Amino acid sequence: MIARIWTAYRFELDKAARRRFTYLGVVLIVIAVASALLIRPVSRDSEADYAFIAYATPIALNLLGLLVLVTYCAGLVSTELGSGSICLALVRPLRRHEFLIAKLLLGMTYAAMLTAAVATIAWVIPLAFGDLTGVTYGGETVFTATDMTAAYLFGALLALAPQGAVAAYAIMISTLTRSTGAAIGSAVGILLMLDIVKYPLRIAPFVFSTYIETPWRVFTSYCDGLDANWFPDTAYVLVNSVVYTVVFTAIAILSLSRRDLHT
Repeated sequence: MIARIWTAYRFELDKAARRRFTYLGVVLIVIAVASALLIRPVSRDSEADYAFIAYATPIALNLLGLLVLVTYCAGLVSTELGSGSICLALVRPLRRHEFLIAKLLLGMTYAAMLTAAVATIAWVIPLAFGDLTGVTYGGETVFTATDMTAAYLFGALLALAPQGAVAAYAIMISTLTRSTGAAIGSAVGILLMLDIVKYPLRIAPFVFSTYIETPWRVFTSYCDGLDANWFPDTAYVLVNSVVYTVVFTAIAILSLSRRDLHT
């Protein structure tokens, strides 16, 4: 089974490399990071510019990047269902659940790609035009450059967990529709509606999208010269993300396994 999933995943990567939207999404979030200079300019003035990174990363990754990821993943299955090309994919010795797992791996890979692009540009700009020498307060170094880099890298790795849940969510919606437009519209619409009602209904701790910004809290606190702990937030992020990823994937597999692909 693992060998078949790996083969299907490599095939999906090859198809993704030929899609224009794969690169368009990356370009859009790179532009979003660069645009953050209008709000948080950087300069060589002996003051650390970590505030730019703390501002640009969530804006690019958790707002625009989230919409890009949902749009991308929502079309992964619905496009093939609508065109009927899924039947050709399953002609090979590939089971439906293996097909979906390969799609999920592609979605997670794309999430990692977006995160890497944001991180690279967000750090290159202040490195080239500003200062990243650590956070100081009253002339005393509170957090060194190494501390800041480690906090950001750990946050970026942790952010892949809720992004994986988002990818699984979008793929689940994708299996429930045949139209790519309907899949994208439904996935984005439901996600926005959840964000609107989760706090009034007091269900925010149980909604997977709540933990999108959590991985960056420690880095943001460090930027303000404040100490912060990774736990228990890290545990909340991981448990919530893993549970939702499993549930969304199971629903997608169940939906696809019961669907007549010839109608």
